[in-house]
Amino acid sequence: MNLPWTFAWTLHLGAALYACNLAVGVSAQMFHAKFGAVHHWLYGVVFTAAIAATVLAFHPALPITILALAIMPLTKPGGAAHPAVATAGALGYLGAYLL
Repeated sequence: MNLPWTFAWTLHLGAALYACNLAVGVSAQMFHAKFGAVHHWLYGVVFTAAIAATVLAFHPALPITILALAIMPLTKPGGAAHPAVATAGALGYLGAYLL
């Protein structure tokens, strides 16, 4: 990964926020907790950070994350599509780090 040092932080911030929101969502589902408001507020922050990372620290894998985040509101939070789309978005960040 050869990013300009001035913009690489956006990738790290975006990935960290995505991981935090993923953890909140998984814990809410596993423990039947009521994190809905926090999870949805954090979704907006995560989407903003993902756009910033894609624009400022572009990697060809990051549009996968943007696409997954755009599709996410169309999925139901208890159905199979919701975690599948969340995983696909995480793979965008993983691809940016590994490819």
